[in-house]
Amino acid sequence: MHVLITGASGFAGRHAIREFTAAGHEVTGLDRGKAVGPGEVPEYRHFMVDLADALMVEDAVREVRPDVILHLAGWSHVGESWKFPARVLQANATNAVNLYTAAAGNMPPDGRFLFVSSADVYGPVREEELPLTEESPTHPESPYAVSKLSAEMLLQVLRRNFSLPLLIARPFNHIGPGQSPAFVCSSFARQIAEIQQGRRKELVHGNLQTARDFLDVRDVVRAYRLILEKGRDGDLFVVASGESHTIDSIVRRLFEAAGIEPRMRKDPARFRPFDTKELRGCSEFLRERTGWTPERPLEETLRDIFNAACEEVCAEA
Repeated sequence: MHVLITGASGFAGRHAIREFTAAGHEVTGLDRGKAVGPGEVPEYRHFMVDLADALMVEDAVREVRPDVILHLAGWSHVGESWKFPARVLQANATNAVNLYTAAAGNMPPDGRFLFVSSADVYGPVREEELPLTEESPTHPESPYAVSKLSAEMLLQVLRRNFSLPLLIARPFNHIGPGQSPAFVCSSFARQIAEIQQGRRKELVHGNLQTARDFLDVRDVVRAYRLILEKGRDGDLFVVASGESHTIDSIVRRLFEAAGIEPRMRKDPARFRPFDTKELRGCSEFLRERTGWTPERPLEETLRDIFNAACEEVCAEA
């Protein structure tokens, strides 16, 4: 397949380039930034495009004429979405519509469009409602979650008019080396690396009691590839491990990886206005349709994150 990946220079995008290229697919990347530097990912074609510009998007898709699209680009930080709700809606919903409508007129009849949504669309859930599935009700309670569900709904309406096959993935928290320290696991790993190097005295944290279903980003992008290879029009997939871990347990595992246990300090600014106590998903449908199953244990992923953070901190010294 010739796959167009939006957000190619981002965290998941870089891993997706490696995944699709290793599987023998041709990759074209599209986002607002420059191409990922040589050596970081396999060679790929790259277009600098602002997805908010519908005409620019139309021209790019017409020139690329991909077989499938993996739409990763968008606003990804839940906490920051409270500061800029209008921007989040533009980035996650309007831009997805621009891309889908451009693709509908410039892709082959058997083309496929995969929109990457989020498990945050489920909102607060009770323990008896877990694990979450494709049929679980949605109650988004952050601007980020609303923008993702809005995009899902808009694309489903457009699909009935344009007939471009649409697939949707709802991944749970995915983590791995290369993720921004704005996200919880990478933030802790970097702080611990700085403490180890004597550049910080304590680890600052928010709510440690929430529990999340964590997946290695490399398992997640493999799921995206299998969905595009084997999914069917209208499919909705939960991408999850089926296990939840508290943030406190993540911190303790990172302490073990570093061989230290530093002083900790609670920061009220790191608490969200609304924070679901636990999220855990069931990927039975994904496994049945594609044969996917997660392969990387959490301990391995956290070691990789910590080692990457140590390399970054040492390089900056």
